[in-house]
Amino acid sequence: MANFSTGDRMRKPKGDRRSTEISLVIRQTMEACIMTHLMPRSQIDIFVQVLQVDGGTRSAYINAATLALADAGIPLRDLVTSCSAGYLNSTPLLDLNYVEDSAGGPDVTVGFLPKLDKVTLLQVIFEHLFLFILLYMSYRFN
Repeated sequence: MANFSTGDRMRKPKGDRRSTEISLVIRQTMEACIMTHLMPRSQIDIFVQVLQVDGGTRSAYINAATLALADAGIPLRDLVTSCSAGYLNSTPLLDLNYVEDSAGGPDVTVGFLPKLDKVTLLQVIFEHLFLFILLYMSYRFN
């Protein structure tokens, strides 16, 4: 992410935890759709630069990388489509913005290959999961 893309203008060291996690997500998602057997001695590098963060960045990365690969003529099994969804005050939402994403409710990011009917990414984030499990267990056993 560009240094000016978020509200905090601090300089982040290269290879921070968030960048590493997003790199892994992009790599795993793209490896599922690129036909690597057609290019056995090739290396494909994907660089994504976010200019403004407004939530849903994982989906934006995946959609942008898919379109870039297709535009570059890289053979793909299918185009990956990605979207995020979540809950805010018991209201289901799609394509969360920054305020909705940072509210702390559960959210999920899905990457999907429509022609193949396969899910390439399913990432669930629930920041209060431990508290939820404790409440559920105390309710269940009481």
